[in-house]
Amino acid sequence: MRIAIFTSGRQDWGILLPVVRALQKSTSITVLVIAGGMHARDGQHPTELDGCLLSDFIAVLPGGDDDASVARAAGATTSALTAVLVEQRADALLLLGDRTETLAAGLAATCLRLPIIHLHGGEETTGAIDNACRHALTQLATLHFVAHEQFAQRVISMGAHPEHVFVSGAPAIDLVLTTPLLDSATFSHDIGINKLGTPLIICTYHPTTLSVNSAAMEIEIIIQGIELSLSDYPQAHVIVTRANCDAGGTVINNAFAAYAKRDPRISLVSDLGVQRYWSLLAQAQVMIGNSSSGILEAPCFDLPVINIGDRQAGRLRIHDVKDVAVEALAIANALTERLRQQRKFPTPHATAYGDGQAAIHICAAIEKFTAHQSAKQILFNR
Repeated sequence: MRIAIFTSGRQDWGILLPVVRALQKSTSITVLVIAGGMHARDGQHPTELDGCLLSDFIAVLPGGDDDASVARAAGATTSALTAVLVEQRADALLLLGDRTETLAAGLAATCLRLPIIHLHGGEETTGAIDNACRHALTQLATLHFVAHEQFAQRVISMGAHPEHVFVSGAPAIDLVLTTPLLDSATFSHDIGINKLGTPLIICTYHPTTLSVNSAAMEIEIIIQGIELSLSDYPQAHVIVTRANCDAGGTVINNAFAAYAKRDPRISLVSDLGVQRYWSLLAQAQVMIGNSSSGILEAPCFDLPVINIGDRQAGRLRIHDVKDVAVEALAIANALTERLRQQRKFPTPHATAYGDGQAAIHICAAIEKFTAHQSAKQILFNR
């Protein structure tokens, strides 16, 4: 069976990578890795990702920083991926998560009557359009791999056959537990910084796509909150990762770039990749922002998280996550409180979201369904 795997950026590639590697070891599956979305940012046109050769590449990005541009890019993704799936003679499409590009890919597969294998369904993020995309993909998919039993029950309640829903755990944790981490000196050299200050803070903030506030308003408030807290920490260092290519993402990136120019304690970086990102989580004193990594992967490092706003509203918390409103004083107080606490730096460990064996579970289940003709007919409509 020829299974296409679509990745829309580094944010999902770090989760898909162990699954790709596991499937590539199968004697009954041919893996076709197709990249698009944010992989094309800054004019990039990769031919491989972490040693995995790409079967094809779709250079589609929103032409602007607004909802209409995102919608047009989704339509272009559907059209381009349709051609690729036909050309590559794909038998199924494996997708992860909840982005608009991913939903566009799911639409292409559905119209081609290709079965969809979906990872990370059943979760809730009611403050973002991602929630609708994720649940729509659940309805389109035929095989489901989820990170927690609670999510499995939600997927089943949405109509999925219980025998087609598997609690595999989060594949990202497979990498967290097996990736060698960089020390502080190596990490700072790799991202072009002479020396990291202390305390070290990671900030990852994406557009809250269902917020009544504009991205410009929200990011101004967040920067004010960080500045208030850092007034007591002249040696602090904030590593800010760039926002996704959602409507408002450019506004957020430009605001942080301007902040970095006037304050040497701020560094704006992009596309850290798996090893550097996990190394940063291992070394940081606290994470601030609204990234799903603060909910899913930060617990592996016992990293305290300050989650701002509603983007992750509804997602299951299993560790030290403090939710605060988009208010400068609330953000400053929460950050100051966390910076005053002594941080433990444990060896990365398994959590309720996964034991590090997700990719093995996923590959075994896919092989099982594709190996038996009767199951294959039922599941894949063959």
